[in-house]
Amino acid sequence: MITYLQTQVFMKRLLPIGLSFIFALVATVAYAQPKIQFNKTKHAFGTIKEDGGLAQVTFSFKNTGNQTLKLTNVKASCGCTTPTWTKAEIKPGGSGVVKAAFNPMGRVGAFNKSITVRSNAQPAVSILQISGKVTPRKKGPKDWYPVALGNLRFKSNTVWFGDIMHDSKNTEKSTFIYNDGNDPITLNLAATKLPKHVQIVSVFEAKVGETKVKKAKRKKKKEVTIKPKQAIGLTFAYNATEKKDWDYVYDSFMLITDDKIQAKKRMSVGGYIKEKFSKKALLTPPAAKFDKTTHSFGTMKQNARASATFKISNEGKSTLYIRKTKASCGCTATKPKKKVLAPGESTTIGVTYSSGTSKGRINKSVTVITNDPKKPKTVLSITADVSPSAKPKK
Repeated sequence: MITYLQTQVFMKRLLPIGLSFIFALVATVAYAQPKIQFNKTKHAFGTIKEDGGLAQVTFSFKNTGNQTLKLTNVKASCGCTTPTWTKAEIKPGGSGVVKAAFNPMGRVGAFNKSITVRSNAQPAVSILQISGKVTPRKKGPKDWYPVALGNLRFKSNTVWFGDIMHDSKNTEKSTFIYNDGNDPITLNLAATKLPKHVQIVSVFEAKVGETKVKKAKRKKKKEVTIKPKQAIGLTFAYNATEKKDWDYVYDSFMLITDDKIQAKKRMSVGGYIKEKFSKKALLTPPAAKFDKTTHSFGTMKQNARASATFKISNEGKSTLYIRKTKASCGCTATKPKKKVLAPGESTTIGVTYSSGTSKGRINKSVTVITNDPKKPKTVLSITADVSPSAKPKK
């Protein structure tokens, strides 16, 4: 029979053996792991040219551990740096690479980027760094005239007028055109069908790369010829009283030329037509008041329709005019019952949404333009959660 004293002696003798085994096991587990060792973790490119192409470097590494190494993810700190790496498993003693390609275009000045390398090694994260300085390239016509349409390059083929007062008859803006071809190109202004509220009021010579608008005689020209490597300016005038619209406006047209590559050049004009309020209107203004500016249709099925109404009241001292209602897309219909509201009068604006084949969360809007000088524009929002329709049983 084993006595209590004998048991105690046995346990005391067994304890050091057990502890030694545990320590040995822990040491074995700690030692049995992959290890990643880079030949370097930093690289300085020095000075590189903006138009010199990709700056590339290779970071080599070795698995100095005793287990298989695997890179799980490699990510650069910005989109200007593209990493590639060894994706295969690397056995103990094996080698791999992480390559980094930096794109200097449009990134003039000093740079310092990092590449984060994640693996199954310890530590699990390694940081690589690249640095240098980008010197600017010499700019040319492609920079000054970025829009290419055939042999002609445009500073912009959209003439943007910005804010246009509703009573303005002659809001002017210019754009510049450069002949990048080897033959003269004639603009046929007489054959170019402009919107009725837009005119070309002047044509002037411009130095290549210049964006300064020159005053020129207001003389209508039927055509103008641009010599090779020459630039000209076109000044457009916008007549808002002819357009008879409000808020965002946009029109496109074809500029007719004899360019052998592309004779017709699509151009556009646009801006925001805003109301110019008189002093009298500011003294006794109307005031548009909505009962709500948001509405949720909740859950809808595909190819379904839902309607809502927004109430608008005139809480001001003079007549309120609803100048315009415009939906953000063709799937939303709007129609105010009345467009002229006396002080104290109200009306409703109906909104109908057709879900079609949409799915998920939708957000649409209706813009309401009034002659309220304090808030001429109000955006009404509608939302819905569109769930797919059930598929018909076969």
